[in-house]
Amino acid sequence: MRIDVGELLKAHTGDTRTYRLEDCDLAADGGRRFQVDGSAKLLRTTAGILVEAHLTVIARESCSRCLKEVDMPLAVEFEEEFLPTVDILTGAGLPPPDDPGALRIDAEQVLDLSEAVRQYRETALPMQPLCRPGCAGLCPTCGRDLNLGACSCPEEPADARWSALAELGRRARKS
Repeated sequence: MRIDVGELLKAHTGDTRTYRLEDCDLAADGGRRFQVDGSAKLLRTTAGILVEAHLTVIARESCSRCLKEVDMPLAVEFEEEFLPTVDILTGAGLPPPDDPGALRIDAEQVLDLSEAVRQYRETALPMQPLCRPGCAGLCPTCGRDLNLGACSCPEEPADARWSALAELGRRARKS
């Protein structure tokens, strides 16, 4: 997701370009890959280029209950300003920004959206991804997928300290 922004850096403040991103394949940490579709509007600012992105990211994740792989569509939207590393007219290096985490445009005037998309994808992921809302998970004893049916493991005897709470649960189910 690399965009040549040399001409936009030479343009007047306020000039814009819009790019359609289709079937972009990006790598995440751990070697996982994800697909990106959407649009990015680039606006020339006095300091650099402001990117306004509206994306759909298809992330392949493991269900937190049954561990099956599932494709999760995530809506990812962000606005970030990318700052140049060299002066577009002279080619001289520019001092680094005060923020060490600032997103940069490389020396060849190429803006790479990959890192910003990866970061915003991470924040859009649910804490515990599920293959479906009612996923039953795995049996903690034998590991059987309980979505396929009950396992034959014997029910563990309840700790006597929880008996009063278990009785309240039984009463609530009867009423």
